[in-house]
Amino acid sequence: MADLRIMGGSARGQRLRVPSSARPTGARVRKSLFDILEVNFGAGSTLLDVCAGAGGVGLEAASRGFEVTMLEKDARAIETLERNKRELRLEGKIIKIDALKFIAATRGRWEIVFIDPPFQHDLTEYAQVALQRNLLEAGGVLIVQHPDKLHLQATVSYTLERREYGSNALSLYWLE
Repeated sequence: MADLRIMGGSARGQRLRVPSSARPTGARVRKSLFDILEVNFGAGSTLLDVCAGAGGVGLEAASRGFEVTMLEKDARAIETLERNKRELRLEGKIIKIDALKFIAATRGRWEIVFIDPPFQHDLTEYAQVALQRNLLEAGGVLIVQHPDKLHLQATVSYTLERREYGSNALSLYWLE
């Protein structure tokens, strides 16, 4: 993806650098995602970006005033993510760690958890671990981006909502 830009907030219109190892969330999905988030959450809301890559979601959220924690283990992606954050003058915590290990062990809670692991075969495991660990504050949402052909399962204590965007889908697990 040659041109990845922040779409809203203080860094609106600014370009993000994208490492070759990243597979950023496209503009259509990001716009829809933030349309959903802005209806339900405001500036200051907490967001955990699991497998942050170039920061397309995490830095977009930071630009819009969210308190963001971004997880990434790839060294090139971390370097690019830190550079993007610095150049855009955005706040947010970047943690270099294996995201699955982090979500399996953390005691933290967020209002929004966004999961888009780099490999499709990891999607179900990431979602299951995150749901079992209850990473959400009351009224929070766990969002998993995935191919439209994959259908994630509903689970107790969460209301599952699915949105499709071409070959991509978002599964939103709202904590009841």
